[in-house]
Amino acid sequence: MRNLRSTLIRYGMAGILPTVALALAMLLWPVIKPFAMPLFLTAIVISAWQGGKGPGLLATLLSGVIIDYVFITPQYQISGTWDDVGRLMVFGLEGFLLSWLVVSRRRAQIKITESREELRALSTHLQTDVEAERTRISREIHDELGQALTGLKFDVSRLREAATGNTGDAERERLDTTLKNIDTAIQSVRRIATELRPPVLDALGLTAAIEWQAADFQNRTGIKCRLQGIDEDIPLSREGATAVFRIFQEALTNVARHAAATEVDVDLERANGNLTLRIGDNGKGISATRMNGSRSLGIVGMQERVRLLHGEISISEEDAGGTVINVSIPLESNQSGAFDRATGELR
Repeated sequence: MRNLRSTLIRYGMAGILPTVALALAMLLWPVIKPFAMPLFLTAIVISAWQGGKGPGLLATLLSGVIIDYVFITPQYQISGTWDDVGRLMVFGLEGFLLSWLVVSRRRAQIKITESREELRALSTHLQTDVEAERTRISREIHDELGQALTGLKFDVSRLREAATGNTGDAERERLDTTLKNIDTAIQSVRRIATELRPPVLDALGLTAAIEWQAADFQNRTGIKCRLQGIDEDIPLSREGATAVFRIFQEALTNVARHAAATEVDVDLERANGNLTLRIGDNGKGISATRMNGSRSLGIVGMQERVRLLHGEISISEEDAGGTVINVSIPLESNQSGAFDRATGELR
């Protein structure tokens, strides 16, 4: 029933549009007398674009009949000279070709749109899988490898204590070096596990994760990271929080690699039903060429993450120098309750 209704609407529109073109032509006839045919060609194009090949062909036939009946002498009868018939045949051929081209273009556009939607769905699926895998690997590294190294440290410590009176200085120094190496390995394991998936993001939420990442970035790079207007308990889903956090990470990575900045200002707020994240630095800025270049995969990744959350992102160069990234995410479509720090759960 729905398909029949859709078909009737498409063919009905193909029948109405040539009539509309006729009405416009009659209304504007003193002005557009030599240019009436483009109105009917427009009706054909619209019919083919909205309805498909069949409605386009119907609009072509009706337009030809109307032109012959109304605009070719003698008027108001299906007749005319061979020249008139020839012009009608050319018009009909133009209409058929336009219908075919418009329908082909429409189908190509639909396929492109479907392909883009499939790619975005695949991107979402891959990002979800990647985050799940990073969480799993982080947990295994922290729990299994970290515990194994900690146990090894205790064993070496006991050996060192047991061998204190029975070994020389060289052996004790070797055991001390081994303990230091184990400590370094434990720190590396913790750092790698944290970089894969910061526990604070799952335990305390997005705001705490942003604060932790800013402090860690400042400690590692020496670039001062100021947090301004940081809202607490932002009601964002787990996927949304992860995406915003990864965008923030990528922005800081770009600052460290390319900006030559000494300061970064960060704002995370709720405004007009949106989450807004602003990251600005005082570095050398970013040119349009570099922003759109083939190497700007980090920027492409940020844009795709924002697009999947139905948000907006803008990257601009400040007049006084530096780069500003503005991200806006609608909370209504990415909401799962506010984060309760006391219970560690979304409410």
